[in-house]
Amino acid sequence: MNLRNVQKAMNGTAGSTEGPGAWKPARRRYLDILELAWEAYGLERIAQRLTADGTSRMDLHSYSRVLTVLSCLIHGGRKAELKDLWKNMMLDCCRDLPGDPQADFCIKEIMFSQKMMKGCLPDWEESSAAWMSELRKVDPYMHYGSVLREGKDPATLHNINIYNMAGEFLRETEGLTDTAAYFAAHWPVQLERFDENGMYRDPGNPILYDLTTRCQIQLLLGFGYSGPYAAALDARLKKGGLATLRLQSVSGELAYGGRSNQFLFNEALIAANGEYEAVRYAGEGNLELAGAFKQSARLAVEAIMPWLQLQPPRHIKNKYPIESWHGTENYGYYDKYMITLGAFLAIGYWFADDSIPEAECPAAAGGYVWNTSPSFHRITAQAGGYSIQVDTAADKHYDATGLGRIHCRGVPTELILSTPLSHGDKYRLSGGLERTDAAIGPGWRDPQTGEIRYLAQCASLAAELQVLEESAERVSFQIIYRGEELPFGVLKETYQVSAEGVALEAELGGTGDSGAQTEIYFRIPLIASNGQEVSRISSHAAGVQLELNGYSYKASFGQSVELQRATTRYGNRNGEYVLAQARMEGNKARLQIEVLA
Repeated sequence: MNLRNVQKAMNGTAGSTEGPGAWKPARRRYLDILELAWEAYGLERIAQRLTADGTSRMDLHSYSRVLTVLSCLIHGGRKAELKDLWKNMMLDCCRDLPGDPQADFCIKEIMFSQKMMKGCLPDWEESSAAWMSELRKVDPYMHYGSVLREGKDPATLHNINIYNMAGEFLRETEGLTDTAAYFAAHWPVQLERFDENGMYRDPGNPILYDLTTRCQIQLLLGFGYSGPYAAALDARLKKGGLATLRLQSVSGELAYGGRSNQFLFNEALIAANGEYEAVRYAGEGNLELAGAFKQSARLAVEAIMPWLQLQPPRHIKNKYPIESWHGTENYGYYDKYMITLGAFLAIGYWFADDSIPEAECPAAAGGYVWNTSPSFHRITAQAGGYSIQVDTAADKHYDATGLGRIHCRGVPTELILSTPLSHGDKYRLSGGLERTDAAIGPGWRDPQTGEIRYLAQCASLAAELQVLEESAERVSFQIIYRGEELPFGVLKETYQVSAEGVALEAELGGTGDSGAQTEIYFRIPLIASNGQEVSRISSHAAGVQLELNGYSYKASFGQSVELQRATTRYGNRNGEYVLAQARMEGNKARLQIEVLA
């Protein structure tokens, strides 16, 4: 790995000969966001962790990430008056680490914090002696949960183990351990978890856990790991970085899908990955690709700013009160995932080199259709300022099969649809909202039961992608679904994405089956509220129009339709929805969705 001199980053001069406090825009922007994350807690909340009685005590997982954010701010020339607080927090973290159930995550934060703070404390040798003594006591087999012990199935080893291995290597760089035997036991298993695109497969193959795992490996390689597994890890990161570029939407957001999605730290990880990969490609002399990663990082950060500017700042992309927990898993509470935004963005800050100029990234250029490996079963397409995402085999605990995202550049991502609805109960919804499987797409009347069934409800279809056209102005492609859940075994969807919007044509049945289906249905989830603003929905003869907070779009079928809007309200991570259902004669139908000026 040919990263720029990490020591320069440690001295605050990466990509520049100027001293701390004189960085160019990206690093300053990251520090500004880190301050927002820090201020969401405040000294009182942090002090509760240090109190002897432990009242409302912040857990160590969150607290160690607060430590990382403070380290980064001090390193960047801010919060210098809190150096003594940092020392107290560092010692507190190190003392609590051996008995904490989240030690696997915390060790990386503690060691990364130490790396950032070296050179920032004039009394480093004297101050660090106490916590270095604690860190020497750490035994991965005794203190971490995600390790291979006798009788443990290697199949249970997933992303958490990579967090602790990153921390272990950072311990090794401080002379506190030797990772050779530990890595020899664990990396061979972990290297098999990556698919052909360099994407990491955690249980259920959630998009977020691919990216967050790769970003932890960045720290390991970026701080100089050159052992037996370095080349294989680097090759996977290189492939995976290109996958992240392709999966980013025109609005700068990470693709949807699976656990921990729609949190703001998702985009912080895009920035962290982008800065690292930009330095890689600049070192190789590929300034075009280096610049694309720089632009990708900027777009990701810009995507989350509206949510950070709310009062109080949100940690997930909706405007419900924080205490409602709307859209969050039980582990996704504000204390942990608000500061996680800062802790992951600190990785981007660390590697950022602002001497690398931007170049156009896929999210800005468009003009492509991309299919992940079958493990992730997602198709993305971008052209004309629009991007879409289709999940062809959704994890029904979190998502629904079909067209689950339409983003338009410059428009709030929740306006049309940013992530599907699911009947699964893995994340919370506000009171009074129901759950269902819903995306934008076709349905049919089940010949056995007479009930209307939708593609969004299917779970075991085979899907074949055929790309028809790719240009910056327009892309088009077909997805052919086959399976016993479909009438006559086949459903063909044809998509076209351009500046005119997104068109989707659906055809039930295969060749020669025209007339076998006498009716076809389409369903569209229509946002009713994002937790603060309420939409206005109006029907017209050929479809529906929706306006939210000054932005609007229309969905048209090109013919008069029987359109019904249910009164029941359903939820996803972003808000609450009503479902519009259109019925048309025959076995084909076309839907056009476009944002209005």
